[in-house]
Amino acid sequence: MRAFNTTGREWPERVKGCEVSANFFHVLGAVPLLGRTFAEGEDRRGKLRVAVLSHAFWAQRYGARPEAIGKPLMLDEAAYEIVGVMPSGFQYPEPAASFWVPMQLDPGDIGEYWGSGGVSVFARLRDGVQPEAAQAELQTWIPRIRGMFPWRMPDAWGRETALIGLQDYLVAGAKLRSLLLFGVVALVLLIAIVNVANLMIGQTAARLRELALRASLGATPGRLARQVLTEAVLLAAMGGVLGTLLAFGQLALLKHWLPADTPRLTEVAIDRRILAFAALLSLGSGLLFGLLPAWRARAPRSLASVESGRGTTSARGLRTDAVLVMTEAAFATILLVGAGLLLRSLWTVLLVDPGFRVESVVTAELSPGRAAAASLEKTVAVCEQVRARLLERPDVMNVAAMNVLPLTPEPSAFTAAIEDHPRPPEAPQFVLWSSVVTPEHLATLGIPLLQGRGFTAADRGNAQPVALIARATARRFWPDQNPVGKRLKPVWDKEWRTVVGVVADVKNYGVKGPPDWVDGEVYLPMAQAMQIPQSVSLVVRLGGEPGSFERRLPEMIKEVCPNCAVSKIARMETVVAASVAAPRSMAWLVGGFALLALGLAAAGIYGVVSHGVLRRTRELGVRLALGASRARISWLVVGSSLCYTLVGAVVGLAASWALARWLRTLLYGIAEHDPVSFLLPAVVLAAVGILASLLPMYRAVTIDPAQTLREG
Repeated sequence: MRAFNTTGREWPERVKGCEVSANFFHVLGAVPLLGRTFAEGEDRRGKLRVAVLSHAFWAQRYGARPEAIGKPLMLDEAAYEIVGVMPSGFQYPEPAASFWVPMQLDPGDIGEYWGSGGVSVFARLRDGVQPEAAQAELQTWIPRIRGMFPWRMPDAWGRETALIGLQDYLVAGAKLRSLLLFGVVALVLLIAIVNVANLMIGQTAARLRELALRASLGATPGRLARQVLTEAVLLAAMGGVLGTLLAFGQLALLKHWLPADTPRLTEVAIDRRILAFAALLSLGSGLLFGLLPAWRARAPRSLASVESGRGTTSARGLRTDAVLVMTEAAFATILLVGAGLLLRSLWTVLLVDPGFRVESVVTAELSPGRAAAASLEKTVAVCEQVRARLLERPDVMNVAAMNVLPLTPEPSAFTAAIEDHPRPPEAPQFVLWSSVVTPEHLATLGIPLLQGRGFTAADRGNAQPVALIARATARRFWPDQNPVGKRLKPVWDKEWRTVVGVVADVKNYGVKGPPDWVDGEVYLPMAQAMQIPQSVSLVVRLGGEPGSFERRLPEMIKEVCPNCAVSKIARMETVVAASVAAPRSMAWLVGGFALLALGLAAAGIYGVVSHGVLRRTRELGVRLALGASRARISWLVVGSSLCYTLVGAVVGLAASWALARWLRTLLYGIAEHDPVSFLLPAVVLAAVGILASLLPMYRAVTIDPAQTLREG
């Protein structure tokens, strides 16, 4: 994906597009809605510039008119002929792609061609070819590709290259989170099923006289079971209809809380397939929670046996109560442990110091036009002109520019050679995360300079190349030395860069720090950047609250750069908040479901204990008549509930211990077997079990033994 400047209503706009090979659509088997896709050879340099539009961009920009075919589309001040429009369902590689243009790589640009992040490659297997065979063939290509590099690549380069399915690739970032949410919802549903089954069992027990009377009048056991099962299915269907109606109202809220990188999130809607699934799920749930009550209802009983057994309970009934309570406690424990791990991880993330000051800072992306970005000197000049214009405002304290904002995981790294650290042929090269900045960067964001000096206006293209490094990088490569004066360079470059200063560590890639494949972090002066930046991020520090500054910012920039596109205007607090949006949404979603499960478990425990006391009224009355104390009766009720709850909690903790490893990649700062997250749910459930038993306990201790014996 790449952003382009295009003509807008008032000034240039920044729109995302995708550069692809000419056979891109053919390999994917995608057919255009209008026009054509790319012809063979249109991705070669010097060919006519053509573009294929997405359905959304075509409808927004051209009103979905077929006359758009053949018209010019201005991208970075160059005209592209529109040759086709794709159907609405085609959104590769992501929904933000507004158009596709032919990729025209320049092998002569060594740094860009060989030293950048590379390109995504996909292929369609021939009929009958197994993925294993294709994987084996791919491995034979790796040595040839490795030998094409203009510098020595390690012998291990590419050995772990593997083929993966396109669908797995598209959902890789959200697959685990989606499965987690599916599991959470399934557990809540199971708790609800256990609850309803408990209520149905209690209702069936209260209707024993009615069922016995029906049996004495000739109703068969199968007829009685079908009656109870039909009632359960009808209850489930009504609940399904009500839940579906609520889902229509809650869909927008759910889409708001789901992580923004959830695949095809904007397309999520309740359609026929969802309605059919909800119907099947409702009917299946009704059958599931109605089976046990139906089986209990089919057991033949006479009126005499019902009358004689009134107010007592059987050992089988006690075992059923115990299983229901333990099941709900186990499911609730799993959810509480998962929510606890995610919430503690989120809290740890929120406490992370990003390494810079975020208050009273406004950011924006500035994309100069083709003329302004024709050379690195012109781009730097545009940044200086914009800075001078913004500093005319009395509320602006400082202005800086950089290639990528902190906490924005956009690729900005290069393979580097580092002085005094030669790499053996079989070892990979060092990878340094790079931030290209103007001299005012440290002062604007409040990043401390620990050693040496910062960048100055003298650090330009004709001066000695310099660099700043982060403290962690200095400790790794020169732990017992002064890093100022040491040298490093991109592996394709001939000129070394001198380290002139060390700055405090900053979370440039994300709050969790750089990925494992990054060996260090370096800052380069924008006037000595390795390539011309397509866009720069402005960072403006104000003396107070931004107020109307955000609204006025595009107009001020247009005064000095009318062909510049201004986008992504936001406060730095918003940028920081967006960097933790995914863990925050997952933690709150799972936490909300866990609270719902806890409430359902409490209601279920209360229902089981309450029905147990009701069925054992005669037994408890006899115990009181024979001299049992009220405290003994209280413990009989509360103790059994607490015991069943704790047993279920232990089972849930054991299951959570086994399942926690699946959450490892979603956690930060805590272990997947964090003791607090495992012990606290057991304590909470024990308290819930006791509280849910208090009202049934009160009913039990207030039983009148004499009246109970007379009624018995």
